[in-house]
Amino acid sequence: LAAKEMRTLLQKLWAKLQGLPTASPLEMGAFAVLVLFIVVFLFMLLVTCLTCCCCHRTGTKGPHSQLT
Repeated sequence: LAAKEMRTLLQKLWAKLQGLPTASPLEMGAFAVLVLFIVVFLFMLLVTCLTCCCCHRTGTKGPHSQLT
């Protein structure tokens, strides 16, 4: 059931994307803002994961690990 709903949603999205070249400038701007938001969110998520996984070393204590 969920897969069918997801497929329907993707089909509607694909139909909107196909009609984008003939869309009004307001719709194109709104789509660009939405895409930019998603790209920035995914980039920030990637940077966070890389920082957490690659730069965090267990067993070493940094200056922020102890309360003074």
